[in-house]
Amino acid sequence: MKEPENPDRLTDLELEIMQVIWARPEETLTVREVCDDLNQRDDKSLAYTTVQTMLGILCRKGALKSKPGPRRAHLYQARMSRSQARSSMTRDLVDRLFGGESKPLFAALLSDEMISKSELKNLRDLIDAQLDDEEPS
Repeated sequence: MKEPENPDRLTDLELEIMQVIWARPEETLTVREVCDDLNQRDDKSLAYTTVQTMLGILCRKGALKSKPGPRRAHLYQARMSRSQARSSMTRDLVDRLFGGESKPLFAALLSDEMISKSELKNLRDLIDAQLDDEEPS
């Protein structure tokens, strides 16, 4: 039995497709346009039918919307924003890899020195702003 598609989890290829769509937010794109854009990146050679299938999956997940276009083409546009995807994928990562706890994620990022000093200062400002927004108890 086929497992239902999880809208919070985007595969690598789904994410690449969404990057193409997000890069042109005011446009509706055809399968051909998405396929051509993808194939120009990193010398890929994805089949038209593969991209068409993936666009259909993204529509079922609610990440894209489609409407009939010229001739038999369909036009696709993002329904899920980049920030929505970032938020849901981060939550999914924290849930699956860190048991729902954010602290080990930050500890891993800090211990692997994946965050520069300037990024740390920006994060401190974000944390301070969040703490300042809390109401006194």
